Amino acid sequence: MMHRRQFLKNLALAMPVASCMPYFDLLAAIDRKKVKITDVKCIRTKLNFRVSPLVKIETDAGIVGIGECHHDENGLGAKDVVLNVCKPILMGQDPLDLEYLVFKMSTRTSYYGGNHGVATHAITGVEIALWDIIGKITGQPVHKILGGGSHVDQVRAYVSTGPEDMQNKESCEAFAERMRERGWTAAKVNILRDQPWNALDNRRLSNLEVDRNAQGYANLREAVGWEFDIAVHCHWEFDFDSALRLARAVAPIQPWWIEDPLPIAFNEQWVKLTEQSPAPILTGENLYGRDDFRPFIVNQGVNMIEIDVAMSGGLLEAKKIADLAELYYIPVATHNVAGPIATIASANLAASVREFLGHEVFIMNPINQAGKGVNGDPDVLGYDKEMVKDGYLQLTERPGLGIELNEDLLKSYLVEGEDWWG
Repeated sequence: MMHRRQFLKNLALAMPVASCMPYFDLLAAIDRKKVKITDVKCIRTKLNFRVSPLVKIETDAGIVGIGECHHDENGLGAKDVVLNVCKPILMGQDPLDLEYLVFKMSTRTSYYGGNHGVATHAITGVEIALWDIIGKITGQPVHKILGGGSHVDQVRAYVSTGPEDMQNKESCEAFAERMRERGWTAAKVNILRDQPWNALDNRRLSNLEVDRNAQGYANLREAVGWEFDIAVHCHWEFDFDSALRLARAVAPIQPWWIEDPLPIAFNEQWVKLTEQSPAPILTGENLYGRDDFRPFIVNQGVNMIEIDVAMSGGLLEAKKIADLAELYYIPVATHNVAGPIATIASANLAASVREFLGHEVFIMNPINQAGKGVNGDPDVLGYDKEMVKDGYLQLTERPGLGIELNEDLLKSYLVEGEDWWG
């Protein structure tokens, strides 16, 4: 008994000031050897350019975890699954049993789409919130406890943007200057097409389109120089011949990678393209768990993979995907169209991956265009440092995700008609 009392006394002395509010509840939870989940909530916000369903998990130790789900059209699908499927499974459970709980939720939702789509978006948001809790229980940031610890204390970012007119050299030079002013070291730039990617008539790339892309990316490379990385951004729209002709056209600029040149599903054409392309081939933003990534990795259908952490099935599943890729000497990047909370969670995953390339961020929001944060308003995070600095996402040493939500500010980003943590 004396040893236990001394342990609790030492723990109290070591606890950071930020955790003093739930201090007695946490001590009681430690005394009985378990923290239990007491509530699961979800609200729909518009933190970025899409709806972001946020998850809050409460415990009897006074510890709260926050997560963010990947988007669907209006967020209602993910919210429904969180509240009506995940919540009953989680109530009364120990958040440290994370993998067990994810298994239960994934099994329960498997007939909603085979562990794809909205159900997996919801589970991922919940899983991120569980990691936030686990970090707070252990007093460690997530990047220190996810799969062996951190390799870095900041994560290189690449910005998804480009010149107003890539065929105009002055426009490319103006873009390069903007990149230098903000400290960015890499960008993912859309290809030039006659057809919009989301309204295709066919999968063919014309000779004129090939020539325009060759010239446009050459202009861009001349403007930004050779130390700046350029990813060539397709949207899974080409047939094999068109994809290979595009790869050969842009190869002189030595692109970082060519992203999603073929349709989403794996087949033998991916292997042929990767073998014949003079530039690296990457895919992954439309893939979910290990089963989706496995054929691309084991069949060498890509040179690099890209994981969207917010739809992967969770941080742990994303780490397992990255570990599988490492066995085949395939480096990892992250795709990211979510808000600032999922962005920070994804950066924690990135820090745990040794062969990590770059983390996607967006700056189209006026706040971000002014040089403040990425993927939405960073002030909602209550973060203890700048979210991004000199082209790198900054990691905190606070426990969990290091987030202390500015709830008054968050209310201003609620989707119209949404109840507050209902």
